[in-house]
Amino acid sequence: MAGMDENKPYLPERYRQKIREKNRRRVAIRILTISIILFVIAVLAFSLSQLSWAGLPTAPFSPYSPPAPSPVVVTTVSIHSQTETPSQGSTKASLPPVTPATALHDGGYSIEPGVPQQAFGGSLSLLQAETALRRCCPEDLFTIRSVNYSAGTTRSLFGFTLQTTGGWYPQEDLVVFIDAASGIPWAAGEGTAAVPKERVSDIVVAEFPGEAGSPQGIWYLDNPSRGGAWRFTHSSGNTTLVYGSVDATTGEIRSFARNIPAYGRPADPAISEEIAQKTAERYVSDRNSGLSLALTSSRYDQWGTESVPAAGAYTFSLERRHLDYPVDTDGISVVVDALTEEVIGYEKRWTTPEYAFSQAVVPSIARHDATYAVMEAAKVVYPEQIGSVRILSSEMRWNNGQMKATVPRPGSVPLAWKIVFDDELLRADASLAPGIAWVDIQTGNVTAIEYRH
Repeated sequence: MAGMDENKPYLPERYRQKIREKNRRRVAIRILTISIILFVIAVLAFSLSQLSWAGLPTAPFSPYSPPAPSPVVVTTVSIHSQTETPSQGSTKASLPPVTPATALHDGGYSIEPGVPQQAFGGSLSLLQAETALRRCCPEDLFTIRSVNYSAGTTRSLFGFTLQTTGGWYPQEDLVVFIDAASGIPWAAGEGTAAVPKERVSDIVVAEFPGEAGSPQGIWYLDNPSRGGAWRFTHSSGNTTLVYGSVDATTGEIRSFARNIPAYGRPADPAISEEIAQKTAERYVSDRNSGLSLALTSSRYDQWGTESVPAAGAYTFSLERRHLDYPVDTDGISVVVDALTEEVIGYEKRWTTPEYAFSQAVVPSIARHDATYAVMEAAKVVYPEQIGSVRILSSEMRWNNGQMKATVPRPGSVPLAWKIVFDDELLRADASLAPGIAWVDIQTGNVTAIEYRH
């Protein structure tokens, strides 16, 4: 054809028309897409500018500080404070001066990071919180080991880790929380306890009618293995008269200890151990009739000093028995004053319900087989000491101490061989506890062993 470029492919007019239309549509779509993108960018830029006007912080990033709770007026408990509590009309709460790292308090305990040293925004200072703590946990009975602080939206808490140091109780670690706003001890579960806090004072007064007034300190403590209890202290001035605990489910006095000064007491006991034992057994029987118990140990503790001795007290330990076998951690302890014959201490440990004991009570493993299994297990832990291992005791007991912080299932507490042993290193260091191992009475397997140097 005349006039046609021979280097271009021949296309009819209608095809060239379609190609032009497709190109126009592609261009239109690209223009529309670019317009939408530009519109979205413009909207985002406008929104950010409005947020900046609304007051978003523009300061650079700073390390996290615990949020300050809303201003609260302290009305429930009056704290002898060195600083004023902010009034209810306050509208701005400043962040507290906090401990940036673990520090040592003048009182000898550690302060964890984040603990406010001064009062702020309705929250107590550390000194005020410690003062509140000492109302229920006096210094002569409880030593503070550490304190931390947790800030919450509904409640902020000082958490004091304590160790009991006074009286005849064995040492134990516990944590007591002080509400940072009110200065009142607080614990999860106290609001749902079967025995409310208001009843505890009446129970304590009825148990100790000779003590004037009501207990000054009452707080809740939930022990994973023993359940909830109300702890109490009864003081006169700075002197603790009696302290103990009330079962939060039954209202029973679970434990108590009277503070008897040693000063002015004669050096020798006024009653014999036999008389004190009868007093202790009568006291237990009056409060725990029908329980299967067996006296396992007794001792006399002299009070005073070597240069100025004073008559002390007798302590009697009674062990719980089930089907004539001892229950490892359950029992009752009673302390009798050797001068007055008065019961001045009592503790009941009764954690295992009847349904939890296993029905398998006929052993297939003899004592010597259980002992051999423990020796083999001890050799794995400290092979160099196996030649000096000595068996201290071996008896079948209900192993109810291996399931702490759990509700036992029916038949879950086994009867097992308990083997107590030591070695040369343990005998040389009185601070180290002897080894303890448990052996299944049916299989001979060592189910647990505590053996540490």
